[in-house]
Amino acid sequence: MNKFKRMASLLVSLSVVAAALTGCGGKTDSGATDAADSADGSFPSMNIEIAHVNPTTDTDQYQKLATLFADKVTERTNGAVTFTICGNSELGKEDDVLTGFDLGTHQAAIMTNGAFANLYGPSNVLEMPFLLKDNETAWKFLDSDVMKEVCDGLYDELGFKVLGYGEGGFRNTLSQKPIREPADLAGLKMRIPEYDTYIKTYQLLGASPTPMPFSETFTAVQQGTIDALELPIASTYSGSYYEVCKDYSLDGHFYNAISICLSKSLWESLSPELQEIFQTAADEATHEQREWLQGVADGMLDEMEAAGCTIVRDVDVAAFQEAVAPIYESYRETIGSDLLDRALELVK
Repeated sequence: MNKFKRMASLLVSLSVVAAALTGCGGKTDSGATDAADSADGSFPSMNIEIAHVNPTTDTDQYQKLATLFADKVTERTNGAVTFTICGNSELGKEDDVLTGFDLGTHQAAIMTNGAFANLYGPSNVLEMPFLLKDNETAWKFLDSDVMKEVCDGLYDELGFKVLGYGEGGFRNTLSQKPIREPADLAGLKMRIPEYDTYIKTYQLLGASPTPMPFSETFTAVQQGTIDALELPIASTYSGSYYEVCKDYSLDGHFYNAISICLSKSLWESLSPELQEIFQTAADEATHEQREWLQGVADGMLDEMEAAGCTIVRDVDVAAFQEAVAPIYESYRETIGSDLLDRALELVK
């Protein structure tokens, strides 16, 4: 990792983090708050803020994962450990939250894997376009030794404790016209997350990639300052993007994995018993959230279609795969040759 780049990120984000401290229900600290012991004396009382960038609706996959995890921990600690879920980028963008982890001002988040990839090269293994063909393959990959190695590195190198990965879903293209083949993207100003792999992928596809924070995207679509964007089904639905885009093309170019992530300082402050409770809750929450999302996705598509958004299913995925194939070798050194080979073998 580039230490100078990381330090620059810390300095640039200081003002954003400071502003975020007064958010989320008006609280003045966004970490775990130790107080008196719980009523039965088993666990210390604390409240932990969980940050995420998505809407706080019941139909949102980030909110669902946060709620499942929080409820399970609170139940197992007899109410001693509670959580405040701060969605809608209330505590800042994802890189602001990770900066807060470094500064000790943020301690938990539902975090997209792509945010890690900007800071830790091996995390890019999950950010390769068209790596995963279906949900069964994706879940196998998330629970594999490949991702365990990535998570161990995130903890050892950056101090990010990933307890597990839920599902964000396969990302598809929202635009004002059908996108069936790479030529349909030519010249389109495409909003993408601020991830290097996305920039390079859309350059290969002939689009004009435009990195933009998620919190600014809906307004940009409404005002026509971008031509297209890409989101998973649940984010398209919960954010009402289908109301301002005519077409939703199911190309599935990236898979969006979302993690339950804690700062190293919070994790190491927990007793071994609490660590076990947190880990068990995360294991259960991630698997339940994945199943929930699969159960509601088709209904979301039906509602979007009924509202007037055309769901484009006849996409030439093979043509897209061929166009972006060079990106794999370009990231071999960043990811690590052995890790990339193991990943490709796993999904073959």
